[in-house]
Formats: sequence, C-alpha cells, structure tokens
Amino acid sequence: MYKNEEEYEFFTNSEWKTKCKCGDIIPEPRVKLGYKQCVQCSTVEQYGCAPLINHKTGNSIQIMSNQDAARIAKLTQRRGYGTMLG
Repeated sequence: MYKNEEEYEFFTNSEWKTKCKCGDIIPEPRVKLGYKQCVQCSTVEQYGCAPLINHKTGNSIQIMSNQDAARIAKLTQRRGYGTMLG
C-alpha cells in the first residue's frame, strides 16, 4: 500500500483531510457516506432495537428509534429480577 515510511507519514499528517467545525478529523468512511460532521457534533438520533423472540433460539431484532427501544426495554423488564424482595 505505502512504498515507504515517508509516504505513510505524508498521508497521515496531510491537511487535506476533511475536518469538522469542531476541528476533529471526520473518518474517511463517514465522508464517503455523505456526512459533513463528526459523530460528536451530529444531531441525528442514534438508532435502537428491541428483541423479537419467536422461539428459544430463533430471535431477531426490530430497528427503531432509541426512545422507543428504551420504552420497550423498560416495559418488558421483570419486576424485582436480581433483587431479594422480602
């Protein structure tokens, strides 16, 4: 890939890399996907998921908003699981 160490140093230290408004370098795969901000500056909500249990070993997940996934996780928790209720 790189012919020598100097070529590698030039590539990693070059200023032409895409930078975010905060000054952080945006990773190349993120730039290729069309993003113009780093992960820390992004305003897009993170995705969440909820398990769909069809059988003992045949599970899958449903992709949804992080807020809905947190709500489902709270509603499906077993009351008192892992504690001693006396």
